[in-house]
Amino acid sequence: MSPLISILIPAYNAATYLSRSVESALAQTYGNVEVVVVDDGSTDETLTVANRLASQDGRVRVLHQDNKGPAEARRTALHEAAGDYIAYLDADDELLPGTIAFLYDKIVEHQLDLAFGSMIKVAGEKSFEIQHVVEGVLDGDEFLRFLFDRRCMCAQGEYLCRREIWDDSLFPSNGEVFPNEDVLMYIMLSARVNKVGFFNTPAMKYHYVPTSLTSTSRLLGNLDGWETFFGHVEDNLRARGKMDSLAKELLCMKLDRLAFFVYPLDSSRPWVKEAIHDNSHQLSCRYKILQSLLHYPAMCHWCVQAVRRLKRLFKH
Repeated sequence: MSPLISILIPAYNAATYLSRSVESALAQTYGNVEVVVVDDGSTDETLTVANRLASQDGRVRVLHQDNKGPAEARRTALHEAAGDYIAYLDADDELLPGTIAFLYDKIVEHQLDLAFGSMIKVAGEKSFEIQHVVEGVLDGDEFLRFLFDRRCMCAQGEYLCRREIWDDSLFPSNGEVFPNEDVLMYIMLSARVNKVGFFNTPAMKYHYVPTSLTSTSRLLGNLDGWETFFGHVEDNLRARGKMDSLAKELLCMKLDRLAFFVYPLDSSRPWVKEAIHDNSHQLSCRYKILQSLLHYPAMCHWCVQAVRRLKRLFKH
């Protein structure tokens, strides 16, 4: 019999979309799956919807917890998972029917620990595929370096991985909530994998839901949260002896996040000041410009907003 695969869905106030997500997991052409839904203290009908889905299909299990954030919901789901392989899926997204079969076959074919497909972004009536800028098999160090590339797209729902590479240490402790927690999780995972596969075959539909971005936007703009995130990243790199080899990439990530997500910017904070004034690396033109603009946060914010408006106009 084929191995059991656990599809884990953290859900917070997702009553409107949860059925679509769970049904896409149950509709996989790979038959031996279980679906674990964790209601993270929702205040809408999420738990009711989840229980109804469980009553209709025995492969669905539902857990409820007080609101602790998506990382803790994923941790709870992982503890409940019985599968040899796991896939995470956000409650407002959906898997394509052949995703699990495709990714499992790639894991077996290439002896992978972790396999990624690509995504289809859906915004209203429009949809388009977002492909990885690399395709093929990477080792753990190559995967780590790729995670610092702003073009890296490693979304929940795109991947399948071996269960044994996961444990509690991959999740934030003490109920911490901060931006880019997925990126930190992947950085930590990179130390545990030998082979990671990237394949430009669509695995999931990422649904752009403006109303779901309210809390995310507040989190992305929180300088305290970014300080926590980069503190964890630096601790991980330092423990692995990789701070020096990835110092330039880390600086570029800081400049990118500060320029595009944080305003107003408190440039008196030591780590922010250090990033803005760090001239020890030969940066690309993009990051030279960002670093220069960050000396004038109001101007930087105006430029970022102008670029975003232009992109929206060209998309229409």
